[in-house]
Amino acid sequence: MTVPPQSMFTEAIAAARAGDRTRARELFTRLVRSDSANAEYWIWLSSVVDTNKERIYCLESALRLDPTNRAALRGLVILGARKPEGKEAQQVARVPRKMAVAKTPAQRGGGRRVAIPWQFLGAVAIGAVLLILVGIMAVPLAGLFRPRALAPASLLATLTPTPSSTSNKPGPPTWTPVPASTLVNRTPVPTELAGTPLAFLVEITPTPTPVFGATPRPDNPAYQSALKAFIAGNYEASQEYLEAVVEQNPGWPDAHYLLGETRRRQGNLAGAIPAFDRAILISQYAPAYLGRALTLLEFRPDRPPDDFDEAIKADPLLTEAYLVKSEYLAAKRLWKTAEETLQEAIDAGAGTPLVYVRLSEAQINRERLQQALDSAIQGSGADPTLLEGYLAVGRAYTELEQFSAAQWPLETYVAYNQEDPRGWAYLSRALAGNGQAELAIEFADRALEIKERYALAYLARAYAYLELDDGQNALDDLLNARRYGVETYANHYALGKAYYLVGDYREALNWINLSISETLVERRVAEGYVLRALIYESLDPPQTQDAILNWRWILDLKGSSPEARALAEEHLFQLTGVRPTRAPTSASPLPSATPTRTTTRTPTPTRTPATPASIPPTDGITP
Repeated sequence: MTVPPQSMFTEAIAAARAGDRTRARELFTRLVRSDSANAEYWIWLSSVVDTNKERIYCLESALRLDPTNRAALRGLVILGARKPEGKEAQQVARVPRKMAVAKTPAQRGGGRRVAIPWQFLGAVAIGAVLLILVGIMAVPLAGLFRPRALAPASLLATLTPTPSSTSNKPGPPTWTPVPASTLVNRTPVPTELAGTPLAFLVEITPTPTPVFGATPRPDNPAYQSALKAFIAGNYEASQEYLEAVVEQNPGWPDAHYLLGETRRRQGNLAGAIPAFDRAILISQYAPAYLGRALTLLEFRPDRPPDDFDEAIKADPLLTEAYLVKSEYLAAKRLWKTAEETLQEAIDAGAGTPLVYVRLSEAQINRERLQQALDSAIQGSGADPTLLEGYLAVGRAYTELEQFSAAQWPLETYVAYNQEDPRGWAYLSRALAGNGQAELAIEFADRALEIKERYALAYLARAYAYLELDDGQNALDDLLNARRYGVETYANHYALGKAYYLVGDYREALNWINLSISETLVERRVAEGYVLRALIYESLDPPQTQDAILNWRWILDLKGSSPEARALAEEHLFQLTGVRPTRAPTSASPLPSATPTRTTTRTPTPTRTPATPASIPPTDGITP
């Protein structure tokens, strides 16, 4: 029976993404032969051929069929097969500092449907999948981690292999640290190149990554067949090969480990554990400890297995063990332990770029914001093909309220990962802080289209409404953010500001006092004092002395922003008639008399937030 072209096309894409280039090339070649007038087939085929000459031939064929195909044209330009013309020549020759993005929102019709203003986004689907032009990487611990994509920039670190303490397993790479000051000024992908395969934009020639925990055994055909099936995701076939391998070679710990992995990924947990046990018994095989830990978590998800630490003890350079353990801790919101685990990896010499990126997330959730930015820059700069790094850099800049710096990495992230609501939500927050509130609302809507009950998107849109002084819409979104997410400083501060805008000063003071008590970042404390002073001035009658006290505390805090200081000086001059000096006063910036949040509330029941204890943490992501 003849296989329908669409089914074959789907199978070919799956093979390419699974790393089976041979199978993908075979299927795409058959598709091209069956329909040589299909430009998309040619573009996909270009992603799995071996040489630049073949890539150029495929892209030229696509361009002949579709002369307007920008992805094919840009690929040929960057491969040097064609000369850029006009605007495209400028973009290829020099990547500008600022990524071109529409500054005005698209016109919205009924409801909250979003018209995304970037013309290049339609081409991203093809551009992103062409990442395999750089060589399909076998997925390390496939299915273990969240999927990773690639993003463009220049390589700013050197990579040298180091030996591992685990026998029969190559050691992880050692990443040479790069000073953060040299990494900050990387440039984003310009709009004209955003549809181009990312592989063309990265100054790096990656090599295929071996299957995690496997040992090169070229003289054993069954083992090689097992690896090939494993990479392709055909775990049933891989298991059959591995069962034969371990029967003939019972002393190979890697074969027992891989057998356990094939069983685990097919849901045969009871059969996986004996295979992992055997690998551990043979040689304390570190990957087997990790595999057994993941299996035990399926049985007892609320009880962290000791095997995480056993894997690290068996091989201190086993980066995957630190990452999986930290992912478990992050899901439980144990951020301090997660940070310590990732720092342990760095201290042991297993600090890959992804470790630094994950460390940044833990540090943000502990309000170690400058350290989080440094970690994000270190990880993203050392491996500019790691798309998650762009999200980490943008998020850290956003938390530091450096919104202009946050915008370009977040734009790069959403250009190549449009289905992750996090990117749209963080970009929305950065745009709101940059004074582009209407566009911020559009992008928050985009995040909510992807994930309807996404707390971070509601929070981001609330901040955009606050920029527009629309307190009621902000309040509605903030209540949804609390309903679907976790309690954070960002929620509580924004609630204080929203209630202030709608004139409910008692409730505003409750939430501002709570937000001040939750943060150790002086800039944030000062923001709370600003809002609290404004509330005291707005009361009838005004509580002028309390307002003066809060304005003075702002000047006492070293971490107050210049804007907060200027506002404090102006209000103190208006209230006292005296221009304040910059010398510290005797008043304490963190007074014991700070009002505490009370349970007496004046809003109507529909506006009264639920108590924090009643909100289950459904998302697990702190804004």
